[in-house]
Amino acid sequence: ELKNYESILIVEDVKSLRVTVNDILKTLQDKPIIYINLTNTYNSLISNLKKDGLKINNILFIDCITRLAEGSVSGQENVLFIKEPNDLTSLEIAISEFFESIPGEKWLVLYAFSILKIYNKEDIVLRFIQSIFENASASNAKIVILSTQVKNDSLIKKMAHFFEKVVMEME
Repeated sequence: ELKNYESILIVEDVKSLRVTVNDILKTLQDKPIIYINLTNTYNSLISNLKKDGLKINNILFIDCITRLAEGSVSGQENVLFIKEPNDLTSLEIAISEFFESIPGEKWLVLYAFSILKIYNKEDIVLRFIQSIFENASASNAKIVILSTQVKNDSLIKKMAHFFEKVVMEME
């Protein structure tokens, strides 16, 4: 079902989110993927993905955590390190460059979207999401954004209309 949509928003509890993102990565393993990492250092993320049996050779990573956590950012392949999650301008530029560098259909997977709201104001995050959608439509890219549940989440409500499919697993 995933491949039938241009854009999907998935909102779940924290425990389900990792399983869901792994299922998505397995489903898309034959497609180029841009994976925005907002939760773990790069080495930890790669270790977890490999432990979960996922192939990562088709994934380009944009990492927003490793530099913030003062982790190693040298000698890594298929990854671009952004200084911190509040640097949405650098993140937007990196996404655009990756979109342009990959011919044909590609997927953007943004995991743990709710982290962006910790580091940025709601209106700035909303503009960032709008920009991603504009770049995606011009670049034959499909979007999957995964977020944890947050009570009374006005940002999720405001951006839900951008997506073709919205899946909300509420407790």
